[in-house]
Amino acid sequence: MSPATKRERTPETVQISYQSIRNLTAPEEKASGVQTYFANIPVHEVVKLATGHNLRDYIAAHNSRKRNQVHRAIRRTMDEEPVRFINRNSGITICCSGVDIDEKSRRATLHEASLINGAQTQGEIQAYLEDREIVDALTSEEDRDDALPDFHVRAEINVDPDEASVIETAIARNTATSVKSISQAGARGILEELEENFSKVVGKKITTSETDDNPDWVDTKQLLQLCRLLMPPEIAPSKSEAEILKPYKNKEKCLQEFAEWHSNRSTDDEAKSRYDFTIGIAPYAWMIFDALNKSSDWYGHRLHETTKSGGRAVRRDLNGSVVWVAPGILFPIMKALSAFVNEGKDGKWRLNFPSLYRQEELVSRAVKQFRSHGVDPYVMGRSVGAYEALMTYTETIVQLLEMSEAE
Repeated sequence: MSPATKRERTPETVQISYQSIRNLTAPEEKASGVQTYFANIPVHEVVKLATGHNLRDYIAAHNSRKRNQVHRAIRRTMDEEPVRFINRNSGITICCSGVDIDEKSRRATLHEASLINGAQTQGEIQAYLEDREIVDALTSEEDRDDALPDFHVRAEINVDPDEASVIETAIARNTATSVKSISQAGARGILEELEENFSKVVGKKITTSETDDNPDWVDTKQLLQLCRLLMPPEIAPSKSEAEILKPYKNKEKCLQEFAEWHSNRSTDDEAKSRYDFTIGIAPYAWMIFDALNKSSDWYGHRLHETTKSGGRAVRRDLNGSVVWVAPGILFPIMKALSAFVNEGKDGKWRLNFPSLYRQEELVSRAVKQFRSHGVDPYVMGRSVGAYEALMTYTETIVQLLEMSEAE
């Protein structure tokens, strides 16, 4: 048995069993000729439903590479904590033109029924059943009850005879704002130590939800990007070009991997090293970055003009002072400063600037890289060559100091 597809549209009727069902129709729905029920339905019943009115089918069915974190999270809950599935999954929404409920047999007959939200959940349930060879049991009465999984999905059933109204509801349900990854991390306590240490040293808060809009709070995703730039090669996940560019190109990945280090820190020494480094270096990474944004070393380089990408290399306040520098210029600088990061005997990571280091020199080199990359911060931020060119300066200083100490 496979989930119904758009080619099938909505069948005349589909019968599903339920554990419980409640009519929660609001007065305004009743006035519009609409009814709404909420039901707990056995997980295997979900595969009976067509997807004719759903905005998209199960996307991984067409291309397995499009199976993403959301799909894997759905499957992981079914595999590892099925009793929590109904709490952790947002459920499905079904539309139909009419419904007949048989309370004695606990079955609901839905007329012209279709999912309008939940095709990804349905696809993962289908794969779950197939992997456990449960699908075959659905078509056989022999040992049927023993074979079926015993957890449920919550279904909202919209009974609406107006086809145009159903389509508008489907669009509205599928364009709602999704919960952002930063809110998920905050809710799971992943950011607690980071927030505590950062606030203790800097005296500022970090964002732990997409609704945190206080201008004085520090953007957590950007903070993790900065920590990743300063991470020394001996503990970094890799020494590849992709690792160098990851902070600039993929801040979501920086958050995701930090969450993984947090989860694995008690069983994986490498994860613990990266997690502890991030917690410890975060306040200093932000203070250096903030200082660079406002440094007078940018004066005289004529970086106020519009760049090729249409933005600006720097922004100034009403007094003409630089208050912001494009990340495409600053990120290679931050990466170059990773040469000065070292671990002390107490196990804490620090950023120590050697006496030979001159910030104005590094800034000047960054400006040259900016101009050699077509005065486009976006291009510079994605150029491994720009990072390596600036790292040459700081790494040379470290090498000179090592040679001096060896004499």
